[in-house]
Amino acid sequence: MNMSKQQGVAAVEFTIMLPILLLLILTTAELGRAIYQYSNLTRMVRDAGRHLSNSAGDSLSGLDGSFLGGCGDDSDCNASCNNCVAEAKALLVYGKVGGSTPLLAGLSPSDIDVSGDPATDIVTISVTYDWQPMFGERIGGLGFGEGIDLGFPFVVSYSVRTGL
Repeated sequence: MNMSKQQGVAAVEFTIMLPILLLLILTTAELGRAIYQYSNLTRMVRDAGRHLSNSAGDSLSGLDGSFLGGCGDDSDCNASCNNCVAEAKALLVYGKVGGSTPLLAGLSPSDIDVSGDPATDIVTISVTYDWQPMFGERIGGLGFGEGIDLGFPFVVSYSVRTGL
């Protein structure tokens, strides 16, 4: 008789601890996923920067100050380097020039800013990616407001020298 009471206590303890254990497991999974995606984004920006450095060549020295503040619609930058900025953005987002499926969900070429300094031939690629968790974008406010947004931005920059 004593043994069956112990089994019931164990079932109650497990029922109480299960939500806490699930929360710990899911939080660990989301943290690992965030670190993995940040690592991938960093690698993608670095690869795009290397591509831009190799393809831009000496083209920065011929640009006026418009390149300093960013490329805007990329027409000035692309005209001087045979479409190198658009190619670097496509490489960063899709993993290849002419791709159509982003490597990271929600990443688009509009999230990328390319700027440079013709005096030093340094080009900087900056990406702001809004990371969203897999299990929901918000924690509900339970009637006390809008809740808490669980997403946060990943901001990655990479500077390279061109024309070497």
